[in-house]
Amino acid sequence: MKSTEVYKEINKIIFPNLKFKGFKKAKTGMLGFYKQLKEFYLVIWFQCSQDGFDQFAGSEFIVEIQISKTNEIGTASVLRERIPFFLKEKDFKDIVRIENEIKSKLHKPPTTYFIFNLPENIQKWYMKKFEKVTTIYNNSSDIWFKYFDQADIEKWIKLIEPMINKIVYDFEQTDY
Repeated sequence: MKSTEVYKEINKIIFPNLKFKGFKKAKTGMLGFYKQLKEFYLVIWFQCSQDGFDQFAGSEFIVEIQISKTNEIGTASVLRERIPFFLKEKDFKDIVRIENEIKSKLHKPPTTYFIFNLPENIQKWYMKKFEKVTTIYNNSSDIWFKYFDQADIEKWIKLIEPMINKIVYDFEQTDY
C-alpha cells in the first residue's frame, strides 16, 4: 500500500469523528488534523515510514500529537510527543497483541530476494521486521504501527481512535 492509500484509508475512518470535534485537515503531504484550543493548536498527524511499502514486510506508520502556536505539522511546539506518551499499560498490551497478529500473517521473502545480496547487518535489520514483539511497550517506546493491508489499517484505527478521543478530551479540559 502506498502512503497515499494508507492516508486515504485512515482519513476515511477517523476524520468524521475529528471533524465533529471541530478539527480541520492540515495542508501537508502527511495526514494531519488540527483544532484551536485557546491561543494554541492541538495538531494530530499520521506519518508513514520513509522506507516505503515492502511486498513481504509491509510498512508502518506513527501517530504524533503537538500543542503549538501554529496549525502546521512539526513546527516549534509547547509539547510534541508520539502517541505512546499518552497511553496506559492496557493500551500497550493491545498494541503488542495486534502487532503480533499482523506479523503472524507476513511471509518471509525467498532467498532470491534482493535483500539477501546486501550486507549482513542490513539483512538482519530487515528480518527483524518479521519478529514478534516479546516485551510490552511503555510511554517512552517508539511505536510504529505495522501494516500489510487495508484490514490492518482498520484494526489499528479502531484501537487508536478512542486513544485520540481521550487525548483530545484531556487537552480540552486543561491549559496543557
